[in-house]
Amino acid sequence: MNHIKKKLWNLGAAIFWVGILIMTILYSLAYLMSGACSKDEYEELYSPNGEFRAVVMMTGCGGFSSPQTQIYVERVKNKSFSPFSLKATDTLIRLDGKPKAVNYRIAWKGNDKFIISNFDFSKMMAFKNQSWGTELPRIYFEANGS
Repeated sequence: MNHIKKKLWNLGAAIFWVGILIMTILYSLAYLMSGACSKDEYEELYSPNGEFRAVVMMTGCGGFSSPQTQIYVERVKNKSFSPFSLKATDTLIRLDGKPKAVNYRIAWKGNDKFIISNFDFSKMMAFKNQSWGTELPRIYFEANGS
C-alpha cells in the first residue's frame, strides 16, 4: 500500500512540475508576442482654433496581421476640469493597408466638424459613427463615389 501511495505522490509531483514548465513557456511566448504590435503616428491635423488634433496612425503586429491605417481625434486644450470629460474618440475608422498606400483625406470644417473622405470603401475594415456629445467634434464620413 505504501508503495502505491509513493508512486501516486511522485506522479502528482511530476504532473505539477510539467504543468508549471508548460505554463511558463506559454506565458513567455504570449509576453513576447504582445510586444510585437506597434502604433506609429503618421499624420496629424489641428482644428482651426487648435483645440482638437486629428491623428492618423499606422498599426501592425508584425507577421500576424496586415498593417492598418487608423484615425482618431483628441482634445488638446481641455476647457473642463471634470475627470469625466472625454479627451479622445475611439478609433473612428480602420483602413486596410499602410497610410501611404491607402487613399484618404482628413479635413476640418470649422472648429467642431471633422471630415474623413476620399477613402476606398473596400479598404474599410471598421468605423465608428456616433455622437460624441458636445465635448468632441462631430465626425462625417464621405466614401469615394458618395
